[in-house]
Amino acid sequence: MKNKEIIIGGVSGKELLLFAKQMHAAARAGYNSSQALELARTQSKGRLKQILETVSQDVQHGAYLYESLGKFKKYFSPLFLNLIKTGELSGSLQENLKELTVIIEKDMDFRHKIRSAMMYPMFILIAVAGLGLAIALFVLPSLIPLFGSMNVELPLSTRILLWFARVFDTYGVLIFSVFFGLVITLIILFRQAFFKPVSHWIFLKIPILGRLIRQLNMARFGRSIASLVRSGMPIDESLKVTASVVTNHYYQSAIESILPIIRKGQPVAEALSKHSNFFDDIFIKLLALGESTAGLEDACDNIAEYFEGEVDDSMKNLTISLEPILIIFVGLIVAFVAFSIIGPIYKITGSIR
Repeated sequence: MKNKEIIIGGVSGKELLLFAKQMHAAARAGYNSSQALELARTQSKGRLKQILETVSQDVQHGAYLYESLGKFKKYFSPLFLNLIKTGELSGSLQENLKELTVIIEKDMDFRHKIRSAMMYPMFILIAVAGLGLAIALFVLPSLIPLFGSMNVELPLSTRILLWFARVFDTYGVLIFSVFFGLVITLIILFRQAFFKPVSHWIFLKIPILGRLIRQLNMARFGRSIASLVRSGMPIDESLKVTASVVTNHYYQSAIESILPIIRKGQPVAEALSKHSNFFDDIFIKLLALGESTAGLEDACDNIAEYFEGEVDDSMKNLTISLEPILIIFVGLIVAFVAFSIIGPIYKITGSIR
């Protein structure tokens, strides 16, 4: 019996982009879906190769490409699947595959910018955490016998540091266990569907982060609606798909809540204007302009580009603002520890004179 290959990991954005590009190139060359899939399968590896083997077999037996890919929703987003679906059903698969490559490239570029902007603050935070851990493990335990033997009145900062030293000396293991346990519990809890209304509300209320989340969701809304409407999908179906593309629970709820009135003929901009706490005034005006001029997809492209630019600017400003704050914070910690240790020594040398 042939051994089955053990696959670890998922499908990366780069692999999805390469898959979409290969399918688009094959479609342009005149290949049918089955032939294009076989070509993409031979060029893929890991989890994607395993998926495409199954998909290729399904398509060879008469299944639609979107139906077979839909069995693997864990790896393909609703936007990805619906662009394939509308392309197959309308005969515009080649154009939709091209649109898909553009979307994936923009999304990857967007994510790269966010990660790049957050690298420096994360590095500083990790350095601060490492400094605190080093002080707790190596500096504080040695301070108790050293300063306990001194017959001088210790400065307030030294007494505070000694208090922390005694606490960590007695309860250090318990403190770290509770801290890491709490972090893991919060990570697990924040990923649960039932807790999203609470966690997403908290994120939206955090001053800088909340504004960034709103910009991200409005950008995703614009990019998704533009692509789906351009592919030929009706606006109500496009909104339904977009509700699963945006990342925040309250944006999902806002979009889902307007579906019934959109189906009755109300304009999208007018319906979303009732949720002005989530959708900015400029967002509503650009959307309304697109609906009134029958250029909804172009208006949504403008919305996406505008708010993606806003996110880029927000991340740059956040990094610029955080740099001096984090540097000052690290400097204060170092100065506090240094003063707490050097202060008593100066007192002793002063009393000797």
